[in-house]
Amino acid sequence: MKVLSRFNRVTDMLFQSRKAKFAMLATVAGSVFFLSSQLMTSQLAHADHSSFTDEQKLEIRAIVEDALVNDPELLKEAIIALQMREEDQMSQARGSLVEQHHAGLFETQTDPWKGAENPAITMVYFTDFNCPYCKKLEPSLDKLIEDYPQLRVITKMVPLQGEGSQKAVVLAQKVWLNEPEKYHALKDMLMSSPRRLDADAIAKVAKLTDTEQWLSKDDDRVVNVVRDNVSLMRDLGLSGTPSMIFGDTVIPGLVTYEVLKEQLEEVIQAKG
Repeated sequence: MKVLSRFNRVTDMLFQSRKAKFAMLATVAGSVFFLSSQLMTSQLAHADHSSFTDEQKLEIRAIVEDALVNDPELLKEAIIALQMREEDQMSQARGSLVEQHHAGLFETQTDPWKGAENPAITMVYFTDFNCPYCKKLEPSLDKLIEDYPQLRVITKMVPLQGEGSQKAVVLAQKVWLNEPEKYHALKDMLMSSPRRLDADAIAKVAKLTDTEQWLSKDDDRVVNVVRDNVSLMRDLGLSGTPSMIFGDTVIPGLVTYEVLKEQLEEVIQAKG
């Protein structure tokens, strides 16, 4: 293990804390995916290269390259470190964006909601009626509302998947604004469709839920609501559905009920 011994000696010299070593591994992993020559020019944990002589830089480069070739576990650790650092940075950035857009997320009067009348906790949920992952998530959300009566889920409908999505969102938004008592039946039926929604499928659902009049009847508010929801989603750096927000935490993509429950419990504990 001569290579690892030399590697540890140099890293101990460069970085005295565990955190710094971990950050260095992340930087090395990023460099590996570009060019091996970048191992010298990349900023190892933001260290000041002016403090190293040319001879030291060459030695460090040789040690790092030897370590990556002879110890695959080191590379695995470096990749994990890089991923963790990127996820942490992304999480912090999204948390800040959630705070900036708090009113648009949690205080609108035009978005459908389900759950507590006077919620202690509110979750925001971006969804598309043609999103297969949203369809899979719906039962978990219903269970979460059932298990936590203090929870309210605000639904922000965004038409990201074509004309069928657009028609479904416009219909559902008009129904919520004008006949909210019919919205949840409409939404559940649209979500339960096993195939992508088109004009014919949407018309059938409207007939079954007694909301046919809103297929042709206009509501000037709808265009602005849908536009604002899409804009908000993009401002938050979200690229797809489903996406959920608990407190200042963003959960992008399909997750299990257990993950949702764990996150909700953390928010409850934080609120005391």
